[in-house]
Amino acid sequence: MPRQRRCESSTGMYHVVAKGINKERIFNQNCEKRQVMKLMGKHLKKYPVEIFSYCIMSNHIHLLIRSELKILSSYMAVVLAEFAEYYNYKHQRNGHVFQNRFSSECVESARYFWNCMRYIHLNPVKANIVKKPLNYKYSSLKEYEHEDIKLLHKSAIKIYKNEFADFEEYLIYHEKTSKQVFIDIPDEIKRQQEEIAISMIYQKAHVENLENVKEVIEDRELRMQYKSDLIKSLKISKKRTEELYFYVKNSIMEK
Repeated sequence: MPRQRRCESSTGMYHVVAKGINKERIFNQNCEKRQVMKLMGKHLKKYPVEIFSYCIMSNHIHLLIRSELKILSSYMAVVLAEFAEYYNYKHQRNGHVFQNRFSSECVESARYFWNCMRYIHLNPVKANIVKKPLNYKYSSLKEYEHEDIKLLHKSAIKIYKNEFADFEEYLIYHEKTSKQVFIDIPDEIKRQQEEIAISMIYQKAHVENLENVKEVIEDRELRMQYKSDLIKSLKISKKRTEELYFYVKNSIMEK
């Protein structure tokens, strides 16, 4: 089956995710996280790509990156190939290390850019690795804090300083929520949808001036409106909408 052609971003900005095959924890050890970061930095010297955010998790990595699409593909190919060689040698194994090449989505607006960056930095918090994003060593948040560039492009710091008064304001921004779902491993996409669905039902209750959020579930008209809102906001099927609804219903009714 031929590979699906990648969409080309009008801004040149992409959110990129590379996943370990079969959910394998290919970056489980700190030395493995450091190695992939080393390779990313090494090939920045050859390929004109600009990194604006990154996070190395145990079984996948996130990048917010600006580049021409062909150059991005070449950059990712060489980084992942060299890491796979390192990983296979270290663990005395053969075969694929990554699931396919990598996933990417176009970043077409400033709002999506900042929401995506926040999502990337919050990955370790959502995975219950750390309580605060700044406590995680293997993301770009530390580089923004100290303005000490290792993998980030210099324009990343410039854009950040133009957008926020200081680092404290930037951190506060990370506490906000978003209704956008970003590419990730399947379990994380599911969790994103569940969080948004919970948030939306409370918002619905607030807009309708209801005393109890359970009234949205108990009232047929409000319930149908809520399901319709889920479909529109999350762009999901009716089947997935029903799955989310029952998840939300069980969560709400148990309280």
